[in-house]
Amino acid sequence: MLDLWLTPWRASLSLTAATLETLIAAQKSMSMMAPMGVAAPMTEDKLRDAFQIAADVNLRRWEDTAGALQNLPNWLHDMHAMPGNLVTDWFDSARRNGR
Repeated sequence: MLDLWLTPWRASLSLTAATLETLIAAQKSMSMMAPMGVAAPMTEDKLRDAFQIAADVNLRRWEDTAGALQNLPNWLHDMHAMPGNLVTDWFDSARRNGR
């Protein structure tokens, strides 16, 4: 139960860390493009390094997302395993019979 209450806090902490890491990666890639505030010509190596930094950060965020989805409660996983029309049919029949 405690884990259920801590999940939003952990998610916000992970989002904050992800944002910080993304900003740092962007700052590093920008500094590689123009060191010391001087506009240097963009080389293929600098562009490749900047892209790899951004791709690494993106991959780590997807890993965090997969871990968060895996740690959701079992009843929520059961809801996603149901056929797509089950909940809508149940809702529709409840609304029709309720009138």
